[in-house]
Amino acid sequence: MNEKCRSHLKRLAGTYAEYALGDVMAQRREKWRLHNGLQEPTAPFHIEDNGSYLRDLSPALICEDPVQRNLEAQLLKAIVSYERINDDRIIPDRFVVDWVTKISNYCDDLQFTHADDGHGGTLGYQSNRPIKDIDGDFAKLKKRTMTLDRRLTTEHAELAADVFQGLLPVVVGRCGSLYSNGIAGKVVHLMGMEELYLQMAMNPEAVHRLLTFLAEDNLALGQWEEEQGLLTLNNDGNQGYCSGSSQFSNEIPGRDIKPGEPILSTDRYGYLEVQEAAGLSPDMFAEFFMPHLRKFAARFKLMKFGCCEPVHGFIPHLQELNGLRKVSVTPWCDQKKLADRCDRNIIWSRKPVPLKLCGTTFDPDDFRTHLKETLDIGSRYFIEFIFRDTTQLTGKMEGRVAEACRIVREITAHPEGARQ
Repeated sequence: MNEKCRSHLKRLAGTYAEYALGDVMAQRREKWRLHNGLQEPTAPFHIEDNGSYLRDLSPALICEDPVQRNLEAQLLKAIVSYERINDDRIIPDRFVVDWVTKISNYCDDLQFTHADDGHGGTLGYQSNRPIKDIDGDFAKLKKRTMTLDRRLTTEHAELAADVFQGLLPVVVGRCGSLYSNGIAGKVVHLMGMEELYLQMAMNPEAVHRLLTFLAEDNLALGQWEEEQGLLTLNNDGNQGYCSGSSQFSNEIPGRDIKPGEPILSTDRYGYLEVQEAAGLSPDMFAEFFMPHLRKFAARFKLMKFGCCEPVHGFIPHLQELNGLRKVSVTPWCDQKKLADRCDRNIIWSRKPVPLKLCGTTFDPDDFRTHLKETLDIGSRYFIEFIFRDTTQLTGKMEGRVAEACRIVREITAHPEGARQ
């Protein structure tokens, strides 16, 4: 590493550590702890950038080596997010380096075509749907395998340890889990949603066979991660696993773990989703997906369910899942029906309509009214706001993001965690 890059990374690490260990972050941790533990409804919130917001506002990367450049980008994302978005996002007080692994394909014939979204991104895509007949094409599927690159992982960890020396502890571990790898999405990639729904009616046994194959593949790979000792505790605010929510908690792991003892999946927070089931009846959801979701949920201490799928019809079944603590409440969810059916000990991870924040115009009064609707309907529940799918957000919208953060803290009457 040249001296210019080394000095630059150490400066970034110093800023990262300052924010991670500061008073503001301590307030945010307590805010999420009380909320996630169902002790006090503190209404924490995140605003995620799925557009060009952070890219527009971040300084250019200067490191040239790919590993060093990736670390630089990771540090800058946390720093710029903290400085530009005054939400309740936590920067953990340790730096986690993920294991370098490679995973094989479950269908070699599966291909994706991505489209330019007109804003510098390629979020839109379609698959070639190689499964035309489940029974006839089943041989195209194969169990996935995972390979672990310990040498490259060590290289990443040594770089991070050098950069953070004397600032934050660096650990190697995986915060996510392949138990959480969505099986419904894979089926839709393989055959399309319309065909999947038709086959559920016309050839249900074949669909059950396909879902069971994919679910057992998840279970095997999740078990492999545990057996290889890849897992780390994921209750300190590391993001990117539970569909935007923070799982900061002192309820995990729930047991004394001796030094050197492996972390189990049942010590951790989990996540499950079945977005592609959005058009199913509750009975069909229960028939085709609940047997697999029960097996996955049993692998976690606590868990969150959902991404984009409306949960108001599924909630009676979801409440059977082990450790269910949160559900995603999307713009397509009927909040009144959910309030009539949902247990009080399940947190609403509310995802407001993205265009209220990142549309062509920003109306503070309309934004406030939209959020208050959820607070009013869900007044008996613990509610968090997770702003996602903000694909139109740009650096020119910095003022409205600041205003949005101020409004959320005002209407929830929870200003703690704000950056002064």
